[in-house]
Amino acid sequence: MDFITVDFDKSVNRRTFDCVSPDLNDYIVKYASQDQKRHLSRTFLALGRERTLLGYYTLASTSVRLEDVAEQERKRLPRYPLPAVLLSRLAVDRSCQRQGLGQRLLADVFRRLYAMSKHAGIAFLAVDAKDEAAARYYKSLGFESSDMDRLRLVYPTAPLFEELAHQDSSGRPPATGIRK
Repeated sequence: MDFITVDFDKSVNRRTFDCVSPDLNDYIVKYASQDQKRHLSRTFLALGRERTLLGYYTLASTSVRLEDVAEQERKRLPRYPLPAVLLSRLAVDRSCQRQGLGQRLLADVFRRLYAMSKHAGIAFLAVDAKDEAAARYYKSLGFESSDMDRLRLVYPTAPLFEELAHQDSSGRPPATGIRK
């Protein structure tokens, strides 16, 4: 499936987008533009042929508490909230589900975070899964759940950034960055 990822563009038809979740459908139609204008978040669109909206994701800044990190990771971390980016929404249209678009969008998130990390500290990518099924999906991609909240998941960025930096220097094409 061919697509391009672009910054939010309100000229893209969002009304036909249907990812099964009414909340995610409503967000892209009613709220993404407002959040973008207010600098609350940034939304990125996956566009197919004829600029058809196939999926999207939204990023915002956040912090991660030590309690949100798996116990084995805590030992090497300071005892204060850590800088993170929140993947606040990830949605794929019904017509594209189960074809790997979600993973490819997540790979785009990783590359975007790597570029951002050259300008600001990012210790984790965080996600608040909407339910247990979503949490299982993120865990299958390498996210770790919090001991305090099973629906709060984090992905340590240091190993990812090391891999992407090595790929940059070796000239290899970027991998997905997804740990399994």
